[in-house]
Amino acid sequence: MNQDLLSKEMSSQAGGENKQELASGNRKAGTARNPISRLFDFISGVFTSILPALIGAGIIQVIASVLLYLDLHSNFKIFTIVMYIGGLVFYLLPILVAVSAAKKLGSNIFIAAVIGGCSFFPGLTDMLKSAKEISSTSLPVAEPQYVSSFILILIAVWLAAKIEQGLGKFNRYAIKLVVVPTLTLMIIMPLLLFVFGPLWTTLAHTLSEKFSSLFFFNSEVLAGLLHGGTLPLLHFSGMQYMLLNDMLESVAATGYDYIAPVMVAAVMAQAGAAFGVCIKSKNSKVRALAATTGLLAMLGIIEPAMYGVNVRFKKPFLAALIGGAVGGAFVCLFETAITALVSLFGLMTLPLFSDSTLVYAVLGMVISFVTAGVITYFMGFVEEKEEPLKGSSASGTSTASDLAVDKSANN
Repeated sequence: MNQDLLSKEMSSQAGGENKQELASGNRKAGTARNPISRLFDFISGVFTSILPALIGAGIIQVIASVLLYLDLHSNFKIFTIVMYIGGLVFYLLPILVAVSAAKKLGSNIFIAAVIGGCSFFPGLTDMLKSAKEISSTSLPVAEPQYVSSFILILIAVWLAAKIEQGLGKFNRYAIKLVVVPTLTLMIIMPLLLFVFGPLWTTLAHTLSEKFSSLFFFNSEVLAGLLHGGTLPLLHFSGMQYMLLNDMLESVAATGYDYIAPVMVAAVMAQAGAAFGVCIKSKNSKVRALAATTGLLAMLGIIEPAMYGVNVRFKKPFLAALIGGAVGGAFVCLFETAITALVSLFGLMTLPLFSDSTLVYAVLGMVISFVTAGVITYFMGFVEEKEEPLKGSSASGTSTASDLAVDKSANN
């Protein structure tokens, strides 16, 4: 009797160990197989912390745009205040991204803030623009707008965290206090400004030339397909406005532009994917977030929807890429033109389309939106458990903590 019990216990323990080993092996294999998935989780986690600020600033920017369209800005000085308040968060976004990334990596958030702020420090940006003060060194120089790329900021903060961890092995507090921050900044900042930044700038100009050649040499449909499908990826890299000069020159010379409608289509695809999540999700918090950010995306503020919903659930982001590509190709097929440029590419650009192509602009928006939404709904995504609110966190960011991902079921 005792031997039977002992045998069963040993078998149970062996089975449990085998299951644990198998589960551990599966986790390790999954980790090894999905570096892109881990990257998306990291990026989504970084932006989840700052999502409330992005949503608030986005709503304020929409209010400012409405005041502008209603021609109320000429009579109310409050318009200027509202405009600056709405733009402040996006102006400081490199710092916010750097700080949030440092918190996730467990490194010094103030060192990260300095790294994020280098892209708009006045003296430094003036030097980068003119390049006169460093011309004798023959070093390549980055353009400030590309130094503020989210990808470059994340890479720089990650490297800073690694340096900090390596130098943190010193036991003496005085060495840690002086050596660690000094060496971290002295290593990372030159790399960012004179290595990563120039490489990113060169890549952006190369891509701009390639896209421009497609737009202006009878390959508009292919250009719309590629640009509409890659705009979110360009947004990651800080290259979303690499064609801005071409757009401005086109409007100034001819009175219209063919590139901006493609950007509108890509923006509407992000909105469609977010609303697809809203319809598909069984989590009331996710539905509310997706509906709110999707509406903002329709009005031209895509960051909350893209980073807070689509990147977070991954498959909706892929759906948005497809929707943007299809819509971009459509508007280019019918040579949809816009007669002026605005800061928000969404529904509010409708009055700016030429009368002869307005119907194609509307159809392009609908195609992008519906395509991304339908693909999101039928492709499905990893759902989350809905947990009761446990109260605000110590940092006062209960909204961000509510958005933490708990991937427990797969639709």
